[in-house]
Amino acid sequence: MRVVLCSDLEGDPDEQALVDALEHLVGCYPLLAGKFSERDGRPLVRIDEDRPGNVVLGHGTSLAEEINAPHTWTRGPLLRISLLREPTAGTRLVMTLPRAFVDAMSYLAVHRRFWAIHTAVRTGGPVPAEVVRPVLGPAVDDLVGARFTAGQLGDFVAQRARMDAEDAVAVLPTLASVDGGPGTDLSFGTTRVDLDPDRSAALTRLAHDMSLTTNDVVSGVLLTGLRHVLRPREGTVRVLCTSAVDLRRRLDPPIPDEALQSAATTTSLRLGIDASANPIDVARQVHRDLRANIDSGAAAMELAAFAHMIDQHPPSLVITNIGTITEPELPDGLRVDSVRLVPLGHLPMVFAVVSRYRHRLNVDLTHSRAWYTDTQIHELAERVSTTLTHLTS
Repeated sequence: MRVVLCSDLEGDPDEQALVDALEHLVGCYPLLAGKFSERDGRPLVRIDEDRPGNVVLGHGTSLAEEINAPHTWTRGPLLRISLLREPTAGTRLVMTLPRAFVDAMSYLAVHRRFWAIHTAVRTGGPVPAEVVRPVLGPAVDDLVGARFTAGQLGDFVAQRARMDAEDAVAVLPTLASVDGGPGTDLSFGTTRVDLDPDRSAALTRLAHDMSLTTNDVVSGVLLTGLRHVLRPREGTVRVLCTSAVDLRRRLDPPIPDEALQSAATTTSLRLGIDASANPIDVARQVHRDLRANIDSGAAAMELAAFAHMIDQHPPSLVITNIGTITEPELPDGLRVDSVRLVPLGHLPMVFAVVSRYRHRLNVDLTHSRAWYTDTQIHELAERVSTTLTHLTS
């Protein structure tokens, strides 16, 4: 899997300043110039800080082409970064990193550092130069796994398998698949649903009035929207939703955001959702079950047992809330108007990333066209948009 971070720009960027900022960024994050390797059959990341790989600023004219560009991470570098000048969408800066060692918190830290360096380069201010240590954070699954015995993890995996065998999980039909496997179109699609600042504020007020979080309500909207496109059209179906949980602050000692590391896990919510379900009622179920899984340690156990659960039933929907993205302070004449961060992988799953930027709430739906058609995802997006509009009217 790869993770793409796209910044839509207002104004014409100074390309030399971008190149200079990129050079400084790699000095702060040596891992970005590394490559994947292997030792004794085990994968590893190799970094030569004396002779780092060459991270260059690429160019393009299409976001669709950029997010689908092939990567050879065994040659390096691990960071791909391109400046796009699209005829209709304007200018974009797009970063791509492998999912293996990055999560939303650390990726956004890289994003903040890059633009802080760029501003310093443009204005003649002090350039942030401290190197991020450790270069790669500790293996979080090992840290978490130490909390449980092999017997506990085995029982946990068996219980989850039993639950799904007893009550089948509904999933979006993989209309683009071929003979039960991935189809021939190995490209990715992204669809955005957004709310303007006034409606975003109204949604937050609604959530708080219901003693819920905004994430609970958005999850309720996403799940009822998904129910609308599932089969059968009538009645109640069982949905398996995974919700991201950031473990950085829950570890002792906590892992700083700057450390490049995949420090998130997902916790599974199994919900019965009727075709006529109210999104607020579903939001209450999400709130209850998500809190219970965190308090009971089930979220941490899912990460510790991940290697044993990888072949179990795929989730109907994967929801990741990355919270509020800080707007960078840039020199006069340049502004980051919009930010999107999306995971991309050829898996039979729909990913929904929820974020807030410049007081706008955004939901980015991403999918592999090897499994789903654009029409399916657009139908889901339209349903989500309509429900959000209705709730904030």
